[in-house]
Amino acid sequence: MNRATRTFGIALIVIVAAASLGGVATPVSSRYVDVEVEVFRSWGLFGLGTWEALDARFVSMDIARLEASDQGQLEEIVGGCQSGAWSELSSCSALATVQYMFERHYAVEPVLGSLYRVTLTNRTTGLLGVVLAIDGLNTNGSAEVTGTVKDKKWILLPKQTVRITGWQVSSDEALQFRFATPSQAHSSLDALRGSIRVYVYLPDPRGNAAKGTGAGAVIDQPTIQIPFTSATSLPIDAVALTYARTSVSLGILCEETGGTGIRISSVVAGTIAELRGLRAGDVITYANGVPVNTCADLAAYLATRRAGDRVVLKVHRADAVLLITLELEE
Repeated sequence: MNRATRTFGIALIVIVAAASLGGVATPVSSRYVDVEVEVFRSWGLFGLGTWEALDARFVSMDIARLEASDQGQLEEIVGGCQSGAWSELSSCSALATVQYMFERHYAVEPVLGSLYRVTLTNRTTGLLGVVLAIDGLNTNGSAEVTGTVKDKKWILLPKQTVRITGWQVSSDEALQFRFATPSQAHSSLDALRGSIRVYVYLPDPRGNAAKGTGAGAVIDQPTIQIPFTSATSLPIDAVALTYARTSVSLGILCEETGGTGIRISSVVAGTIAELRGLRAGDVITYANGVPVNTCADLAAYLATRRAGDRVVLKVHRADAVLLITLELEE
């Protein structure tokens, strides 16, 4: 198992009720960065639309002690800071407070088929090395993320805000992020699809910096090289957001007809059901040839399927009978 999926030794877990936050969406904040996920709401005309921040629901927080090698290196660096050996005061000040690794977990609701982007803001007065992993792949180059210092980083300048809209596959082009069903996802890492992870590294004030990559503000802006060497081999802070649903679904609410089939009472916006044209009032009688006469029948059948499976529904609408194929969502 790689570092991106490892389980931290948990000193504390805080679970919060899964109630959506109301009002205006606010960024998720760690000790060092603000993270915001924005979806593109299309107006349907000439590609126009607006970016809208998604609400992030807090789920839990893990706290773990730093590994012994990183703890020893930090003590050496901080000792040098106190003796005046290193002059980078902002890095020294930040490193002196690091004793634990924090990882905060949140959930956001995807808008299936829509483009999205991740906004990162450096909250500190020094450089930060940040790894942004989407579905387990590094947005800086598209390699699988290891969760260690070996991962290629975006370097954020003091107080800098950047908007990353895709996997940067070259110095001036990227593959855009899109909320997609599994078969259409860019990543082939099944266990990590539906995840957005941000790993934070603080700079080593002793110099001898390696090169990092500065994040372009927009998808087609060329990247630049910025000197950066991490003070630790593992991240000292992390934010994890998930946009995967916990079970497969069609994106409909149903009611029973008292006879053959079930009636759709409503269709959830942004789901595969809406995209494939299902409507409130439609009556479903079969799923992949299996008779469906109660909502429990449909739920029992879906429980045997996995995300990405295709289901053919026999749908009765007014005077028409349709066969509609859907790909199950997570």
